[in-house]
Amino acid sequence: MKTIVTVTGIRPDFIRMSEIFKKLDKEFNHILIHTGQHYDDLLSGVFFDELKIRKPDHNLAIGGPGKEHFHQTADLSVSLIELFRNKKIDPSIVLFLGDSNSVVSAVSLKKEGYKVGHIEAGMRSGDKRMLEEINRMVCDTCSDLLFVYHENYRKKLEKENIVEGVHVVGNTIVEVAKKLIKNNKNFQTTPTNNHIILDVHRPENFNYSHRLKNIIEFTKWISAVYRLPVIMLEFGRTKNKIEEFGIDLGDIEVVPLMSYKKYMNSVYNSKFIISDSGTAQEEPALLGTPVLVPRGFTERPESVEDNCSMMIDMEESWGEDWYDSLKWLQHQTKHIDDAWLGDGTTSTKIIEILKNSL
Repeated sequence: MKTIVTVTGIRPDFIRMSEIFKKLDKEFNHILIHTGQHYDDLLSGVFFDELKIRKPDHNLAIGGPGKEHFHQTADLSVSLIELFRNKKIDPSIVLFLGDSNSVVSAVSLKKEGYKVGHIEAGMRSGDKRMLEEINRMVCDTCSDLLFVYHENYRKKLEKENIVEGVHVVGNTIVEVAKKLIKNNKNFQTTPTNNHIILDVHRPENFNYSHRLKNIIEFTKWISAVYRLPVIMLEFGRTKNKIEEFGIDLGDIEVVPLMSYKKYMNSVYNSKFIISDSGTAQEEPALLGTPVLVPRGFTERPESVEDNCSMMIDMEESWGEDWYDSLKWLQHQTKHIDDAWLGDGTTSTKIIEILKNSL
């Protein structure tokens, strides 16, 4: 039986890989490696139990308070190869998903002769200030198999002369989210639309006082317009910058990060979301919840094109986008199209491709 190694380390990626993990366990000798990039309680037994993810075979513990990106990427590259050698692990392929620091270790693995696969390949924002943009480009260049969510992403790879081993499979989140929605009665009732969610955690936003201040001011303004409370997801670095810049949150309530079920329920019942997260442009589309994206670029333009989200320029306060967002929210909610995410058979497609390719 062929051995397949998966390397995953952050909450969103465990969620997106959860159905793939289960199928890999049935069809291959699957070795699940947790990098430890996210190390808090939401990746404890409670988190894995909720998604029915089995315990990882190895935890490399590369994360930690204040540990910088270069330390994480260097430690992971060394730890992975040493683990393979010490445990005599000889994978037919090493699979990564997404654009976290984990995927950069594809360089070292490729140099050592290992095959690499990248799920969520081909995404491009065009903004190289984003650490994630560099990560995904590096991993795509090193990968032998590239699983893309949409035909548009295949075309982007083609422009970079990456054409071999590329497969359009749809988005992994669809089957995960739809299973949760189907099995939870809360999603069968009419949404309450009784709050707004704010999620800001990208360095290109929180590292610049004017952008972070504008996002907070916009949120307070639109909250007053709709007369709805705002809950802001707590990210340590964002919280620290708010304090450093002396930004007044007003009535915005900061809440701890939620479990996946609780987060999805909150998204379902929110009027709309303000988020700079890429993945937050996906689940809300499946739940019919609109998203305002305070960024100048997105690696998921299909979300904007299919009326799931709207980009807002936060370089200046009180820009035209602020008023345009009100018009958009008033007219688009019932016209969200989630077809761009795929048909919910992604994990099955990936397993079949692996069987036929290895």
